[in-house]
Amino acid sequence: MSKKIYIQLSIRILLIAVNAMLIFYFFQKGYVINGFGFTLLLIFQTFLCFDYLKKLFLDIEKTVDCLLNDDFSNKISVEKQQNILHAKTAKLQEKYRTQSQLFTSEQVIFTNIIESLTIGVLILRKDKNDEIEVFQLNKAFVDFFQIPKFYNWKLLQEKITPLVNIIDAKPWKRVKHTISLTVNEQLESFFLKTSVTHTSDYDYLMVTMETIQQLIDKKEKESWYKLMTVMSHEIINTITPISSLAENLDSLLQDEPDEDTLSELSQGLKIIKKRSLHLNNFVNTYRQLSELPLPDKKEINFTETVQQTLDLFSQEFKEKNIQLHFQREENIQLLADKQQLEQVVINLISNCLYALKEASTPTITVNISQENNRVHLTVSDNGIGISQKIKNNIFVPYFTTRKDGSGIGLTLTKSIVEAHDGTIFFKSENGLTTFTLSFQTA
Repeated sequence: MSKKIYIQLSIRILLIAVNAMLIFYFFQKGYVINGFGFTLLLIFQTFLCFDYLKKLFLDIEKTVDCLLNDDFSNKISVEKQQNILHAKTAKLQEKYRTQSQLFTSEQVIFTNIIESLTIGVLILRKDKNDEIEVFQLNKAFVDFFQIPKFYNWKLLQEKITPLVNIIDAKPWKRVKHTISLTVNEQLESFFLKTSVTHTSDYDYLMVTMETIQQLIDKKEKESWYKLMTVMSHEIINTITPISSLAENLDSLLQDEPDEDTLSELSQGLKIIKKRSLHLNNFVNTYRQLSELPLPDKKEINFTETVQQTLDLFSQEFKEKNIQLHFQREENIQLLADKQQLEQVVINLISNCLYALKEASTPTITVNISQENNRVHLTVSDNGIGISQKIKNNIFVPYFTTRKDGSGIGLTLTKSIVEAHDGTIFFKSENGLTTFTLSFQTA
């Protein structure tokens, strides 16, 4: 408190104390009338003291009540703020008012971000009594279900029946799931993902939904972006030296050509020809990739096909001291294009040979197995592996780590496998890189 308040309170308490002593004195001496008079005066002084304290803390109490109810309309006058207690209360009120405005602004931004998303978002909040309420949901989410925005959980859960079993799980947990909904009288598949956040008072469940088509479009855009990046890089790297050389050769032709000039012209034209051939090869590989014919599927002995393809490398395996372990089940039949699958095996083994250049004990393991109605082919090597940095680009057209590589081997392999309704994936860890291919049997 300020010095002024201390002085006023001290004077009032002193007067009350003196008055009480006089009352005691008068009653002791028998001056009853004087005693009653000073008693009334004591009551009046006590009332004035309490009234002073009430006025002193009234604005503070009012401000605290407003803060408790997020009401910042109460103002403490500049005159009252001369009192240090009122000044600090005013600063506290301003601090919470600023924080409230910032929180409100962040909430608006947060809501706008969620609303702008093309994926459906639903955020639920659950208290310690397992009472659930809708914390946030966006337009995309309600559009998927063709419903209004219900912020009452009991009303909303009646409209999103396919999700109720996932949301009602106790406790809430992370889930990845595919569901089907009828949207505009058409059955559509969605990829659903949930995440959970725990705080001291609440549990939050965030549910996101996007159509399978959205996922496909996203992947296609990513693929096109990567493809265009590689193509533009390759074309610029080829054209830039050609342009520079052409300008240089043009300047040489301005003068009377001598023997040195003709030699330089010849050398420049050779470089231009070489770079042009490189660009031509680049375009041809793109054509090979884009014009991949549909597989001519026939019943083939897949085990025999892989064996015959591996035999093509037998001499190279001996020269490079590469150990081949071929584990297989005999006579596995597959409906496929034999030539295309041979190309797949050739591409995978070629990658193994490149990866094993620096290996001390180079080993390739090929395994063919059949499980129910699926045929699996795995090709492994203990070479240099695939670093985390390039894992996302392995199947991107024209991406290569080799100086003499075209960058379409694995892209072509993936295209052939997918044309056979198969899948391909890889993992590279603990000094072992493995490509796994899986095909549906007839």
